[in-house]
Amino acid sequence: MSIADPSVPFVGSAVLPLIFGANDSAITIGICTLTINVIMLPIAFSAFGDNGDTVSARLKNTFKKPLVIAALLGFILVLCGSQMPTQFDSIFPLLGKGAGGLAIFTTGIVLKTRQITFNKTICSTILLKNLAFPLVVWGCMALFNSPTPLTRLVVVALAIPTATMPSTLAIRFNVHEAELASTQFWSTALSFITLTAFVLALS
Repeated sequence: MSIADPSVPFVGSAVLPLIFGANDSAITIGICTLTINVIMLPIAFSAFGDNGDTVSARLKNTFKKPLVIAALLGFILVLCGSQMPTQFDSIFPLLGKGAGGLAIFTTGIVLKTRQITFNKTICSTILLKNLAFPLVVWGCMALFNSPTPLTRLVVVALAIPTATMPSTLAIRFNVHEAELASTQFWSTALSFITLTAFVLALS
C-alpha cells in the first residue's frame, strides 16, 4: 500500500494545480481519491480484520466503518448527479488549498510518535514507490502511445510521496508501525529530489 498509495488528495492538491492547471488536476485528484477511499481502504480494513472471521464477516465489518461509509456515500451522490449547493463554492477551494499543509502537519504528528529507522526493506519500498512505479507506468504509457499531457499528469501524480494512510493503518492495527512511519518520512524527504526529477524530465 505504501507503494501504490501516493498522497495525491493532500500533497497533489497543492502541487498538481501549479503544474497542470486546476481543471485537469481536479479530475486526477478526484479519481485518486475515489480509488483510495472506495477500493483500497475497504480492502485494507478487510485484510486487517480478525483472522478468525470469515470473508463475509470481514466485509460486513469493513462497510460499517464511518470512513468507508462516507467515501461510498460521496461516490454514490456523484454518480447520481448530485450538485454541491452554491453556498459551499467558496469553502471547498479553501479546504483544498489547506490540504497540502495539513498533510505535512499530519505527517509530523505521526513521525513524532515513532522512531525513524532505515533498513533494506524501507530502502526497497522507497525505490519502488518514488522511482520504479512511476517509471514503469511511464514506460507502459509510452508503449501504448498515450497523449503526452496525460502521461505527464499521471506520472507526476504517481511520483508524489506515499500517503499517510499506510502509517495511520499501521498504528491503528499495531503492524510494523516504525517501519511504515519511516517509509513515509524517507519517501517524503527524498521526493524533493525524485519528484523534481520527474517534473523536469517530462517538461
